[in-house]
Amino acid sequence: MIAWTVIVLLLLNLWTATQATVKTAQKMHKIPCHNCQFFTNNYRLKCTVNPYIANTEAAIDCQDYQSH
Repeated sequence: MIAWTVIVLLLLNLWTATQATVKTAQKMHKIPCHNCQFFTNNYRLKCTVNPYIANTEAAIDCQDYQSH
């Protein structure tokens, strides 16, 4: 009985971790920086207009976003 309880708790923990990972991935895919003309793809200066919010969740609704 204890072994089955441990297995069920392990599976429940894996399911919860998978759901959290999918939710985070969906949120990160909404960040439009890589398609913006101001994005430099340089680790020192990622964005010439908003360097502090580039590639973060704050950039999802960036007002300065301009597509290539």
